[in-house]
Amino acid sequence: MAPLQAATFYDTNGHWAEAYIDALSNNGVLNGFPDGTFRPDQLVTRAQFATIVNTAFRLPRSSGFVAFRDLPPNHWAADAVSTATANNLVAGFPDGTFRPEEAVTRTQTWVVLVNGLGNVSLPVGQPATLFQRYRDAATIPNWALSQVATADQAQLIVPYPDPTLLEPNRAATRAEVAAFTYQALQRQGQAGVIGQNPLPQTPVAADFDVRLSTVPAGTLVQIASNAVDRVLIAPNETRPFSLITLNPIRNPQGEILVPYGSRVDGRFEPAPGGTRFVAESIIIQEQVFPLAAQSDVIPDVKDPRQTNRGQVAQDAAIGAAAGAILGLVTGDQVIATEEVLAAGAAGAAIGNFTAPRVSILSPQQPLSLRLTQDLTTLR
Repeated sequence: MAPLQAATFYDTNGHWAEAYIDALSNNGVLNGFPDGTFRPDQLVTRAQFATIVNTAFRLPRSSGFVAFRDLPPNHWAADAVSTATANNLVAGFPDGTFRPEEAVTRTQTWVVLVNGLGNVSLPVGQPATLFQRYRDAATIPNWALSQVATADQAQLIVPYPDPTLLEPNRAATRAEVAAFTYQALQRQGQAGVIGQNPLPQTPVAADFDVRLSTVPAGTLVQIASNAVDRVLIAPNETRPFSLITLNPIRNPQGEILVPYGSRVDGRFEPAPGGTRFVAESIIIQEQVFPLAAQSDVIPDVKDPRQTNRGQVAQDAAIGAAAGAILGLVTGDQVIATEEVLAAGAAGAAIGNFTAPRVSILSPQQPLSLRLTQDLTTLR
């Protein structure tokens, strides 16, 4: 790729991904907007990402049209999606759709970029290393584990700002796509080197006047689990757990103090009729703030695994990855996602680990959290 030029976007000066954005925009892989902005924090759709990888990897144009139910031939990205699909970089969904306007996830970008480097010798990553390196590795979709491990080993992943978090299921921003794509092109030999270390360094906070703002007690916040599978909580069990916010939290002036996807740490504890989540802290831009809040009661139900052997076998066949995170307590005390047994053990062990009644929290199931005290944060 050509040498880097000066930044041409009004909104990327000093941004952590500025060098990546400049490198790709100066070589026609990424474009800005007519108003002179790049909008680095804007999400990337699946159609947009197909166009980006076509340009980045210089894919030969497909001679035919790959049909998807929601992508007519006159769609602006139809040719790009057909070309990327024909070259086995992207794929549709089992229902015959491509979902072009859906935001592409970070995991999807890594898998596509690894596929795009198919002719390049890549180090083979071991999924086990992901669990040693990243605190949220258990949230990587099972189908993508091997390719994400390869992407990590090949340094396609830029874990910024927290090098211990992957956030695999979060939608990717334009800045992140620029960084990941640059790393892939560097591996392919197309990209020039950005400094001695292509990965951004954790910034040092500048001096500033501390301004505090408060979210009043009584505010309702929607939270959810971002685990891959359901979380099962037994009666009388108290266990630590982390959930994420499903909506930004604003102060009375309308300012966003807590972004979407912020991590809430706390614990599940017994409550009349089931279990509730009690929050203890929240992480906002790498800073931990005390949080006093509790959720509605998650009612307990008869353990569905006790009466449905097929569900037990299905759950048991998943593996033990998430069980290693939450831990498994045998007998009638258990909290774990449904990745707790090996398939061969399901029949023999079911009587030993299921509880008569459990509270169930499904992935992304909204749970209302009410602040019991004011939340004070920086703004």
